[in-house]
Amino acid sequence: MMIKNSTKTEAVLNEIGARLTQQRGLAKLTQAGLAEKAGVSKRTVERIEAGNSIQLSTMIQVLRAFNLLEPFGLSLTSEKPETPAEKKSRPDKVKKTPPVESSDKSHSWGY
Repeated sequence: MMIKNSTKTEAVLNEIGARLTQQRGLAKLTQAGLAEKAGVSKRTVERIEAGNSIQLSTMIQVLRAFNLLEPFGLSLTSEKPETPAEKKSRPDKVKKTPPVESSDKSHSWGY
């Protein structure tokens, strides 16, 4: 399933749980093993995999256990979006006019 902005929260939680279950399987970890590695309880891992809501700090610990915190962080921009007032106050880009080709004529009007 592809997670989109329009995807309902419950469906996103279920999908994240399924993906973390798959990731745990690829890492050949039991729920208890992941819990120990992430510093959370086995019950917390069960809740995540079941699609239950968890604290963000817990998610960070689990992502870190899978070495996925950096890729997750890279998907979020660290640049502050420009406010409308900032956009309005920035100078417009000045268009450069193409250079005028020299002419054999003695004046610049091109007669």
